[in-house]
Amino acid sequence: MQEMRFLNSKERKELFQKLEEQFAAKPEIDCLFFENSQDKVFLLSKDYASFDVQALRVNNRGMYFAKREREGLRLTIEGAQLLKARKNVVLLDKKQAELWMLGEDIPMEGNQGFIILQHGEDILGCGMLKNNILRNMVPKERRLHSITASQEEKEDQ
Repeated sequence: MQEMRFLNSKERKELFQKLEEQFAAKPEIDCLFFENSQDKVFLLSKDYASFDVQALRVNNRGMYFAKREREGLRLTIEGAQLLKARKNVVLLDKKQAELWMLGEDIPMEGNQGFIILQHGEDILGCGMLKNNILRNMVPKERRLHSITASQEEKEDQ
């Protein structure tokens, strides 16, 4: 298991300020925050301290939330879903959302940096918008392999 360190209150405050600047989000996340040597930020329940984990085989502690990068915070899918972002959120149409979930980059006007992607009420994750291309950040193991028509669409045909 990799070494992680707790974020102290000053570091946590800086993280929250960055989330406010980048996404106009005021997270209401009452968790412990860890960071590993690769600048990845993880969340862990405060109840963790009360568990006796010595007898357990633990692969990972916490949920991967975000990674600090030069361009800003790159949120994971779960991290994007936890925030109630009001800035740098892009609504995708159905075709764009399908391409995104298949792992494709999407042509799109802009040069904003990291943005949160939404289709309808669903938060799909975080991508990098640069040079009019939305770069896909969905890990390969989480991408869809194909899209099938929904039952509703089949009935319309």
